[in-house]
Amino acid sequence: MLSRRQALKRHDGSYDQKENPVYGSHSLNNMKLRPRQLDVNAQPYVTFVTFFRNDRYTDDFEARVSRATRFLVRQLQRFRVDAEIILVEWNPPPGEALLIDSLGPLRQGGCVQVRGIIVSKEHHQRFRGAHEWGMHPAAAANVGLRRARGQFVSPKAADSYLSDEIVSVLARRDLAGNTMYRCDRHDVVLGRSELLEADDIALLHRLQSLECTPHEHRPPPPHWRIRDLHTNACGDFLLMSGALWKSMRGYPLNDTVLSLDCDSMIMHAAAARGVRESCLPPACRIYKSAHARLFANRITQVFSPWQAIIDNGLGSLRWWRLQTLARGAFNYPRRKVRGLESVLGPSIERHFVRPAERWAQGALPELAQPADWGLGEVALDERILCRAGWTATSSTEVA
Repeated sequence: MLSRRQALKRHDGSYDQKENPVYGSHSLNNMKLRPRQLDVNAQPYVTFVTFFRNDRYTDDFEARVSRATRFLVRQLQRFRVDAEIILVEWNPPPGEALLIDSLGPLRQGGCVQVRGIIVSKEHHQRFRGAHEWGMHPAAAANVGLRRARGQFVSPKAADSYLSDEIVSVLARRDLAGNTMYRCDRHDVVLGRSELLEADDIALLHRLQSLECTPHEHRPPPPHWRIRDLHTNACGDFLLMSGALWKSMRGYPLNDTVLSLDCDSMIMHAAAARGVRESCLPPACRIYKSAHARLFANRITQVFSPWQAIIDNGLGSLRWWRLQTLARGAFNYPRRKVRGLESVLGPSIERHFVRPAERWAQGALPELAQPADWGLGEVALDERILCRAGWTATSSTEVA
């Protein structure tokens, strides 16, 4: 773990002399919070936005979400990062307990604030396929991104874990506002008892020691003619300034419950606006415990007979550029998500490659969402699950 002096050191060798308003020079265990007045305009350094639904996504999903959330709270506290975690509970099934209520008590007055936001059924029903598919990851993320207070913001899967090296980067407080930060996701196979019962340090060591499937940077095919960005599994960690997320109005959506390509598209749209990409060192990793319902494993390609004939013919001749143009022009192969029979997603060439190629050639992306994106004009049910000390500024005691 970094010392306080190491955590405050900047890249140029100088130190931030401003004392943390909660911790001061005291250790975490000895900290005593002074009575203070709540400051609703206080800004944390970073916000993580996560989203979920209590629909038995996996047999132990509730336990996975609870463990990963509490782990992140304690990890950010260890590094003394003024942070906010937003948990968006999307379209809660009737009769099921809210996952935000399963977290149990969280320590109050530290450097991490946890907010729960509940999005009711009617906001999900407007999307095609809503009767088959109860979750909309991109729309749920936009709710949190719209309301995030952090100077920097990243979406995060509900059951993933950050390496300490990522949090140490945040603790330096020297991120650039015109940069999007990326790192690799590593999928691991971990037993339930190890995942849920080991203490934090033991769990992190175990995650680091396991064989894993890395989602590393993959250059795009040359015939796509798009920018070379690290979009592989970018939905699990894409850290940008909160101002940038808001200026771009979050993830692009369409009229279906699918969230295909939205994370890759936001990166290419940001790059077209002049935002640079920075890939963090290899030790900076996102760990995800693999399970049978990972989204990428449920997508299949759908060709009609004539489309298959054309595509196979172009492929056999190695006319890759012409194949890409044909796929984009005629919108094939369509994409199908297992469990969602009523909606076919567009081809990746039509939906992602075509706009990304235009942006690479100098076109500026249009804002894909209206001004009220992220349900900005809707009063949603919001709860403070854990209040941070950085929201307190004077003499009235924090509740």
